[in-house]
Amino acid sequence: MKKVLVILLVVLSSSLLLAEMNFYLVSHGGPADPFWGIVMKGMNDAAEKYGVNATYLGPVKYSLQTFVNNLNAAIAAKPDGLIVTITDVNAVEEPLKRAISSGIPVIAINVPDPRTGLDKIPYIAYIGNNEYLGGYNGAMYVLSQFTPKRAVIAIHEVGHAGMEMRAKGIMDALSPKGIPVEKLNITVDPSKGVSVLEGYLRKHPDTDMIFTLGPIGTLPAVTVVEDMGLEGKVKVSGFDLTEEMLKWIEEGKVLYTVDQQQYLQGYLAVEFLYFYKKYGLSPIGDVLTGPFIITKDNVGPVENSVKEGYR
Repeated sequence: MKKVLVILLVVLSSSLLLAEMNFYLVSHGGPADPFWGIVMKGMNDAAEKYGVNATYLGPVKYSLQTFVNNLNAAIAAKPDGLIVTITDVNAVEEPLKRAISSGIPVIAINVPDPRTGLDKIPYIAYIGNNEYLGGYNGAMYVLSQFTPKRAVIAIHEVGHAGMEMRAKGIMDALSPKGIPVEKLNITVDPSKGVSVLEGYLRKHPDTDMIFTLGPIGTLPAVTVVEDMGLEGKVKVSGFDLTEEMLKWIEEGKVLYTVDQQQYLQGYLAVEFLYFYKKYGLSPIGDVLTGPFIITKDNVGPVENSVKEGYR
């Protein structure tokens, strides 16, 4: 009877220990961005499945200082695991190395440390899109459809490592073709983005391709093209998925978008931390969730997953 009681106590203690696991996901993006709502859903679904606590910290509007403050707050809470976007290596290197040296396992999502070797932050794994390929492959799709006279890259978070890599991929695809292309800071304010893009198009009327790097940037681009009566003359690209983005693709207002399956970034990060803490298991290297180019030709199959909140 005593042996049975001891076994029951051990099982109960193990269950309580697992229930007390606390993970933090610290992101540069907040709930206002529909992209991060999907990441949060993945995080919450995995937390519920594995019986752990997961907390999301992200600024309402992009702010590097708020992001770093949130990261330090999460580390101070001494969580069992930390999930973080490496949007600015210089800003997060010290706190992340401090966290790792204190025994907190770290997984990077969405944006990795682009460095290699001993310079790279020693997190367990990166889960997310290959940002450079997302930009490059998207631009190559454009070239398969037509050759732009001039292109502009509407970037809404200047300095964001992932967006800068997307922009670099686009530039590397277009520049060898002799196509003029430059980055334009449209900010995270859609109304301001409309004004900035309109001014650019009036100054450069030969522009016939606008590359956007996320839903926040796509909205002002589509709006400007409609307001200026440039439908069919100026093409717009997207990045990431929303129901509105799919509608724009079907209507021909957006040429393509790049899907990085962000639900998996939130879900797998929690799952991997759980397995790491419980069994010492971890992936080796990057786990890529994108890029996947979605166009009018293949938009149908992904519509249901977007409506259900998985994309």
